[in-house]
Amino acid sequence: MKTGKEVLERALKLLGYTNTRGEPDGVRDAALFKRGTAAVIQIYDDLKRIDRLGSRSAYIKGMNDQLELSPETINDVMPYGVAMLLSQNEGDGDSQALFTALYSLKRVSVPRKNICRIDKLPRGGY
Repeated sequence: MKTGKEVLERALKLLGYTNTRGEPDGVRDAALFKRGTAAVIQIYDDLKRIDRLGSRSAYIKGMNDQLELSPETINDVMPYGVAMLLSQNEGDGDSQALFTALYSLKRVSVPRKNICRIDKLPRGGY
C-alpha cells in the first residue's frame, strides 16, 4: 500500500464493508467512500507528526497520491485508524471499540523521528 485509496480499501475490508466478492463497492457505497477520504486525511495528519518519514508540510491532494510515511506506518497502522473513524461514523459501536483499541496499540509502534534533547544543569548563584 502506498496511496490513500489503498489504505481506505484495506480499512473497509477489515470492517467487512464489502460486496459478495469481498471487495469494497465504490458505486453502492459512494457516501462511505467520501467519509473514508476524510478519515484517511485525519489519520494521515495525526501520524505524519510522529512518523520518521512524515513531514508537517505534507498533505494529501488526492486519494491516488503517494503517502509520505514509512511503509510500516502505512501498512500496519493507518488502516486501523481509518477503520476506527469509519466505524464511529457508521454508529458501529462494537467495531469502533475494537479498532480504537487496535489503533492505540499500533500507533505506539510508529517509527519515531530522531529528536535531539539537551539537558542543562542550573548554575549556582541563586
